[in-house]
Formats: sequence, C-alpha cells, structure tokens
Amino acid sequence: MGEILEIDGVEGVIITDRSGEILYGAGSFSRDVGSMAQVMADASGKLINRAGQGEYRSAVMEFPGGKMVLLNDRHQLLVMADRRSNLGRIILLARKTMRKLSEPDMASELASLKTAMAPDRDEATVTEPEYTAVRGKPKISEVKDSDVSDTPLLESDASADSSESDAMDDEAGMVVRPPEGESVPDEGDREPMESPGIPEVKPPLSLPELRPLEVPGDPEGQIETALTIYENVLLAMSIGASKIMGVAPAGGMLRKSLPYSECPETLRDVKVLGSASLDFRRLRENIAGSGHSLEKIKEDFERIITAITENYGRVMGYDAFRGMIRPEFTRIHRAYSDVMDALGITGTIHPELRKIWEE
Repeated sequence: MGEILEIDGVEGVIITDRSGEILYGAGSFSRDVGSMAQVMADASGKLINRAGQGEYRSAVMEFPGGKMVLLNDRHQLLVMADRRSNLGRIILLARKTMRKLSEPDMASELASLKTAMAPDRDEATVTEPEYTAVRGKPKISEVKDSDVSDTPLLESDASADSSESDAMDDEAGMVVRPPEGESVPDEGDREPMESPGIPEVKPPLSLPELRPLEVPGDPEGQIETALTIYENVLLAMSIGASKIMGVAPAGGMLRKSLPYSECPETLRDVKVLGSASLDFRRLRENIAGSGHSLEKIKEDFERIITAITENYGRVMGYDAFRGMIRPEFTRIHRAYSDVMDALGITGTIHPELRKIWEE
C-alpha cells in the first residue's frame, strides 16, 4: 500500500469488503465512499456482462481534478489521484496489492483491520496513517508511455496477462478487461446490447398485502395504525435500496443512517436485520414501553425517515432511489393515503419521497 501512496499525485487509498465497510484508509474520504464503490462495481459488472465482455475487473473514472481507479475482487481497492499521476503504474501496483489481499495469510490481518475500524465512529473522514505520501523525493521509475497507451480497450486473456502494467482509459473513463480463461467474442457473435438502465438486484423482501385502513377513534388504535403505515414505508425503503445496491451494502448504509442520538428511546437496541430491514418488532416494543404519544411517535419517525432518505440520496441520488421504491410507495399511497392524511403522517415523509405521490 505504501508503494501506491508514494506515486506522485496519489492522494488517497481505501480498501473495503464486499459489504462496503472500510477496512483500510489513507487520505481524506467520506465514510460513504465504501458503499458507493460497491454500487459502482455492481453497476459496472452488470453493464459489462450485458455487453458480453465477461466479468468486471477495473474501472477508471475521470473528474476535473484527476481520476479514480477502482479494482474489484473479494475486496474493493479505490485509489484517488490528481492529473500528475502515472495511471499505468497505479493500476500495476493496485493489481499486485489485490493479489496480496487474496492470499490466505492476509485474512487474519484484514479481520484485525476491520475490528480496528470502529463501525459506529462519528468521524466524517478516514484518518491519515502514520506514514504519508512521499513528496519531493526521488520519483519511482515511471512506466513508459508506450506501455500504457497501446493496449486495446477490450483485450483477450493472453494479452492481459503478458502486459499487466498496461492500461488505457477511453473517453468515458472505463477500463475493461475480460476474466481469466474467457475470450472476447467476435463482433458477429455478439447479441445486440440491451440498454442497461438502472442496475437492479432482486431483494429477498417484498411488501405484504396492503388493505385499506380506517381511522380508529381511540388513541391506542391510532398509534397501532400509524406504526403499521411506518413499518411498510421503512420496508419499502429497504426494498428500494437493496434493488440498486444489493442487500449487504444497503444494510450497512441503513445501519449508519439511523439517528440513535436523536431517537434514543425509540431506537434503543434496534438492529438492522440480514435482509437490510429494521427490526421493527423491537422498535414496537420500545414504543410500547416508552408510552409515547402519537405526536411523539410521528416526530421520531420523521427524524428516522429523513436521516435514511438523505443518506441514500447523497450516495445513489434521489432520482435513482425514487425509481427503485416507486412501485412499493404507489401501493402504500393507494391503500393508506386517506388515513395518512387524517393522522398527519403524510407530512412526516421526506419531501423527495412524497414526489412519488405528487406525480
């Protein structure tokens, strides 16, 4: 890892596991970068697969100030660099690092790194390690321009293995290589490419049958009705996040989004289940034990829904998130709209999500 950081122009490196959890970080990165890297890898993999090119191996994303290199295997390796950096050398060393990470004796070291990175930390960025990138010292020998500019965008396994340090980013900034043992099909053998649209993963969750509700006359009945509605709203949000990110990354992001400090009684000991949904049974027990009024319950759920929505919106974009939850939110509105308006629940749903009901 130190070799990568010593390359002139490299500004940061992170390693994440398949759930998006950051195992190692050097440089300034948002704590949501791990989940977003997983989204990018999943989306790139689906796009390349639909194009008939095999498995995704690496991607280069360009931005005005430089570029990001994302490698994908059992772990994700993300390198951020400015325009001065030597792209070929970064990819060469990044691949060597990825091979080392897959070695058996690295499992315990990665586990200790993950344990050391506290999952509930409040820091917005990953802290810098003791060593820093070398500036002003003799440069590492650069890869010749010919080594990094003559590689075709899509290449066979033989050419990929024989010139591992070669790399080339096209106008879109994506580097694509087929997996080992798989050759690139001829143009005539390829099926027409389908438009990938938003990549979607089929989640293990689904909404139950939703039947219209009436407004109860007693406070206890109103609270129970409100909890039923909120449970299905949060379930729909979990389903949508799982569709676009996959279950494990969606669960990790939901866990980080919960406003425990703002709703200490309501969210006490509430966990995220393996299906990337909230443990609503525990949440109901907390509310029953606290004796909260309907107004207090609505305030807490508004905070919870807002925190989750804004976190998802920052990572995947509100438009994409709305697209994933639209079917479930449409069913909820069709069944519960009158009761939600009568109990004042509609106004507690984040404005970006209410747009679905206003279309």
